[in-house]
Amino acid sequence: METGKHPSQTRFVLLDGLRGIAAIFIIQRHAEDLLGDALPSSYLGVDLFFALSGFVLAHAYGASLSEGRILPLQFMKARLLRLYPLYAIALALVTAYYIRMYFAGVPVMADEYVVPSELLLAFLTGLLFLPSPITISFNAALFLVHPAWSLFNELVVNLAYGWRGAKATLAQICVVLGISAVLLVIAALQFDRLHAGFRWHEMYAGMARVFFSFFLGVVLYRYRRKTPVMRPGQALICLGLLIAVLAFPTPRDWRWIFDLFVVFLVWPALIYWASAITPGPKTTSIASFLGTSSYAVYVLHTPLLDWAHVIAPNITSSDLKPFAGMMLVALVVLISWSLTVWLDQPLQRRIKNRIFQTYQLARK
Repeated sequence: METGKHPSQTRFVLLDGLRGIAAIFIIQRHAEDLLGDALPSSYLGVDLFFALSGFVLAHAYGASLSEGRILPLQFMKARLLRLYPLYAIALALVTAYYIRMYFAGVPVMADEYVVPSELLLAFLTGLLFLPSPITISFNAALFLVHPAWSLFNELVVNLAYGWRGAKATLAQICVVLGISAVLLVIAALQFDRLHAGFRWHEMYAGMARVFFSFFLGVVLYRYRRKTPVMRPGQALICLGLLIAVLAFPTPRDWRWIFDLFVVFLVWPALIYWASAITPGPKTTSIASFLGTSSYAVYVLHTPLLDWAHVIAPNITSSDLKPFAGMMLVALVVLISWSLTVWLDQPLQRRIKNRIFQTYQLARK
């Protein structure tokens, strides 16, 4: 077990690849008019994101938080500012889209029209990275940027991790895991699956999803295998297993059982396995590219898809599907990678330097 040692500079490249592939599956889920029906289990990619986040943040900040070298406040500033810049771009894009659709008098989802008062309220709460106090009628969510429900949940669990979680013992974390697991079972039974958490009456399910998977990721990091080995074949198997799970055609009556099985067993085993593997050079390049773009893909894909339909209204023509959809996915990934590398990463370096240098100077 490792709780207080300074982390090495290891980058878990294969985990980057898992995150990137899961993000692409999320795009497919929200582009049914271009790529066909949503793959039945693709929403479980969000639970994988939560577990990967726990693993990676334990690597990046666990020792510093537990040793007091950074304070919870500095950690939360870093987390909020890590998520906010690209989220702000997504919020601006989606708000402009809804304003355009309102003045065009065109419905946006299931024949629902934009309600200006709801749009203004959701925009103002969204600026604060908070959910709307009411479920938004024209997108059936709590945020204008639909995936932001999970980012809000992520910030909540980050607060718990920075406050107590980084110093928590295994027994204390197991209490959190046990309570979260019970709530996950209740949610799976209530909703017949774990695709829940983005409306107020489902909030407990979303919190259970993030607290269980995040803190399981923390445990996996503490007990990981410390020396990665080069296993190109096993790396491909890990990626293939992820694809198979996310695309698995689960029968409706068995979906809640399948979801719990994946979250409780498959994702932890996959992360533990993949974290100890170094892929071959070609797989490393692809995994690194997908991992770099993954957060931007996740937060930006819905407004980019919305605007694609405005700019190219014939994109859903049967003559163009599914090739137009695949090209659009590639374009979303490319835009996301470009924004990450040329805008977000330089900005993040400046933000982190300012946060942590200011703290170090204050301690002197």
